[in-house]
Amino acid sequence: MPSTRRQFLTSSLGVAAALATAGCIGDSPGDDESPTDSPEPPNGSPSETEVPPPASSERTVGGDAVAVFDIVAEKAVTYESIMGSGGVVAPAGRQFVVASVRSDAELEADAFSLRAGGETWAAVDPGDEGAQNYAVAGHEGGIVGSPELVGDDEPRYVAFELDSPLDAEDPRIVLERGGESGEWSLPEDARETLAASAPSFELDSLDAPDSVDRGETLDVELTATNTTETAGRFLAAVYWPTTIADDDESHLIEREVDAGGTVTASLSLDTEHTEADDGTATLRVAGHVDAEREVTVVGGTTAT
Repeated sequence: MPSTRRQFLTSSLGVAAALATAGCIGDSPGDDESPTDSPEPPNGSPSETEVPPPASSERTVGGDAVAVFDIVAEKAVTYESIMGSGGVVAPAGRQFVVASVRSDAELEADAFSLRAGGETWAAVDPGDEGAQNYAVAGHEGGIVGSPELVGDDEPRYVAFELDSPLDAEDPRIVLERGGESGEWSLPEDARETLAASAPSFELDSLDAPDSVDRGETLDVELTATNTTETAGRFLAAVYWPTTIADDDESHLIEREVDAGGTVTASLSLDTEHTEADDGTATLRVAGHVDAEREVTVVGGTTAT
């Protein structure tokens, strides 16, 4: 997964120590960069450069100023954890709205909801591979109301899982606290994404050798096909188990795929720190496609 998590962990040893009693923080030796094509970001994706929220995003709710900004809609989302693996959440027939939240007040996620066309959706925190999520869909800081991961003046995020597609009137994020409420309408590009159809993918193949010598590279190739007439983003996380307690074992695959098109991605995975019970490790894929392969790890002992 992206390196932001590692940079964050380096500056947050106090939090990490409170959450883990063993393990080291850092990438496994020889870990390759995730295979991405630097696709065009989804509609409304947050900027990589931290900027103050616009004044128009601020409301006074329950006597405190609250800003909700960088609101995006995505058919599938990536997430990062402060301890353990991140991954991809891409349930069929579902989609997500994610926004950054900044306030000096103590807010709780269950005070937020998303409303549209007379329906209401509660806040969620997508993904559960790691100990605690740090980022979802590029929005960092942990979900609103979670234990403090960043400075008081840094934003958190709030997320919602909805039906897809959803063409409903006046989609908006609502905060209720102190007998008052504030509302933030979704931007036009996010509303368009909600109403649009999503691509669907089928796994064609997941190729990996039946066995690998410990310390050697494990070469993996995944091929999937977009079975719809809708172009869109393919997301999947490939997991290879390691013995490092807090290691991010996920490797992100992200591609833009034409309608009816095929995506092929290749990975070279380090096996020096592989956790292999009874000499066998499970290669796992989760996201727009799901799969598992058993690989025999031959020779040597697990590196420490």
